[in-house]
Amino acid sequence: MEGSSRFTVVGEAQTGSEAIKLVGSLMPDLVITDVEMPDGEGLEVVRILREQVPAVKVIVISANTGKGYERLVIEEGDTAFIPKAQLSLEALFQVLLGEGSR
Repeated sequence: MEGSSRFTVVGEAQTGSEAIKLVGSLMPDLVITDVEMPDGEGLEVVRILREQVPAVKVIVISANTGKGYERLVIEEGDTAFIPKAQLSLEALFQVLLGEGSR
């Protein structure tokens, strides 16, 4: 998506705590995050973002779909889930346009 006329990547984080700081300073429209992160649970990052920056749209991805992550993600409000096996630009657009997993 970087370089696309419709999207601009404004930041990239390696850890959840770094992501929270970046979102707070950059105020992006969209955050794409993994469930499993080096410094903790990605769902906790989603919870913190929901509290601190409720306007940001969040898409959560995971290779592990057997832990009920999709249900947990959807419970977090305006958050979508895409399994990594199904991750594509088309899947992202479907979620952003309100046609995908919510």
